[in-house]
Amino acid sequence: MKKFVLGIFGLVLILSVVLSCFSNLGAPNQDCIDESVYELEPAQNESELTEPAAIEPEPITEPESEADPASPEPAVVIASPKQESEAKDAKSEQSPEMETVPEPTETDPIPYTPPVQQNYSEPVLKAINYFRTPTEPEAILWLDVMHRRFGIDEFNNALQAFDQMLMWSSDKAYVNMFRRMADYDYTANSAELGKVTNELDLITTPALYCDRLDLPVNYSTLLINGANEGGYKLTHVLLAWIWLQENGGEVNFPEGFVEEMYLANAALINTDSTITDVEMEAAAFLCLAGQNDLVDAAFIGQVIATQESDGGWGGTSKRWHTTVLGLLYLLHMEFPSDSYPPILAPN
Repeated sequence: MKKFVLGIFGLVLILSVVLSCFSNLGAPNQDCIDESVYELEPAQNESELTEPAAIEPEPITEPESEADPASPEPAVVIASPKQESEAKDAKSEQSPEMETVPEPTETDPIPYTPPVQQNYSEPVLKAINYFRTPTEPEAILWLDVMHRRFGIDEFNNALQAFDQMLMWSSDKAYVNMFRRMADYDYTANSAELGKVTNELDLITTPALYCDRLDLPVNYSTLLINGANEGGYKLTHVLLAWIWLQENGGEVNFPEGFVEEMYLANAALINTDSTITDVEMEAAAFLCLAGQNDLVDAAFIGQVIATQESDGGWGGTSKRWHTTVLGLLYLLHMEFPSDSYPPILAPN
């Protein structure tokens, strides 16, 4: 029994020693674990600090290129006119040189204004509509005459339209001489008038500037000979006579010459079914001279009957010329008066 107790005691002693050893072994291991964990924390922090430095340029430029307003790709996907306008403004700010590029007829277009008066006859209205997009500077100057003489509001910007169209003229200086019709302050000099070679313009341009420049020495002879030749020279002598009167020019004519000139122009007009350009010119210029009564009463019916659907007359390359004369004639017949404002723009 005593041996049994001693055996049990020995086992307990051995177990206590073993447990003591295990506890001693565990403590150093825990310390090692703690130390290793503690040592990993700084290492982990160092990696966290160095990683941002390595990836800091990561944004690169891809997002910037996508948002770049100068990139052509966004301009293609613009959804609204407002956004398109803003994009164009941004481009113009970044590229100032683009502002110097001329915009041909799109920026300098001639606006069409619907007729605002209601007392036009249908032929007059159609002829006014014909000139919603005039193509000749000379025609536009006559539209200015109609605006001042008859108050045609549709032609109130004629002089500005003339200046715009003059930019595209092949002979600006020559065409611009007739600007005096609509602009009192415009003056041509003797050298410019000396360059005139057209036979019809040689008849009219001296009268256009006779209040500022001396008339040619042989001017009266030029007008008499032109009237005797008839045709367009005769009608242009009539126009020159009107401008001479408006500018206060003095020319010595044989007695009865002016009356004969009026009758000769009236004789150019006949009552057949065909309306020619020279007939229309004779009728229009007689009206400008206050000689409406000399135009055959049946002529107006022929003018109205031959007007085409677009409001014009004539089939030649100078269709605009016949049409502007036809409109001048119809306006004088539709709005008769004992006196009209002058053809030439006053001071």
